[in-house]
Amino acid sequence: MHIPSAIEQLGYSPHEVKVYLAVLKLGESTATDIAEKTQIPRTTVNLIIDSLHRKGLLNAYLQHRRKIWTAENPNKLLMRLKEREAALKVILPELRSFQHNVDAKFTVRTYNGAEEIKQIMNDILETKHHFSAIHLWDDWVDLLGRSYMDDFIESRIRQHMHVRLLVPKTKMTLALKEKDSKELRITQFFSDSITINNSNFMYGNKVAIISMKTKQPVGILIENKDIHHTMEVLFESLWRQSGGA
Repeated sequence: MHIPSAIEQLGYSPHEVKVYLAVLKLGESTATDIAEKTQIPRTTVNLIIDSLHRKGLLNAYLQHRRKIWTAENPNKLLMRLKEREAALKVILPELRSFQHNVDAKFTVRTYNGAEEIKQIMNDILETKHHFSAIHLWDDWVDLLGRSYMDDFIESRIRQHMHVRLLVPKTKMTLALKEKDSKELRITQFFSDSITINNSNFMYGNKVAIISMKTKQPVGILIENKDIHHTMEVLFESLWRQSGGA
């Protein structure tokens, strides 16, 4: 790497680098010497020298009433880099707390109709991770078609994604449960006392809630760790009531 460019990456301006390297090569030098060497105006050189002096890269002594400048050993650059690294380590915990506050925020997206709701199903597959769902299976087959649902299951299996399903007990879901072991799934049935009108999917840091009881089905996708955790807790409660371990 070009030497000036490498030093600039440590946080020094191009003029600061030029002056430092000039003093390093000249050895003991006056501001006039430095200005001539760098072809930078004398007034500007004085400002740069003061800046480098504050940063510990230049030192001066008086000789016959003239200020003579010398450059610090280049090792000083490495020391300065280590000092910055140490300072950054001190504030890292606080920086991480800022990041946690960002995570606490959430995004919400809406999806209308069957074709847009398929985008949620694709998003589930893209996570390539196991998930849980409260699923109105019969309604989903009516909405998206049996062929689409079969393709989704095959894609999930290819990616070794396991799923836990809570579903109403119907002829279709009884048949679904018979294929559980083959299709990487554990299916449990709602208690007869529970009525569910939405399908809910919990995956990644997301929760998808799909309302099927409208003229045009609507999906809401929420991305937030805390909301996902809360929905998982509720799911676990229903899961235990259904007889799931």
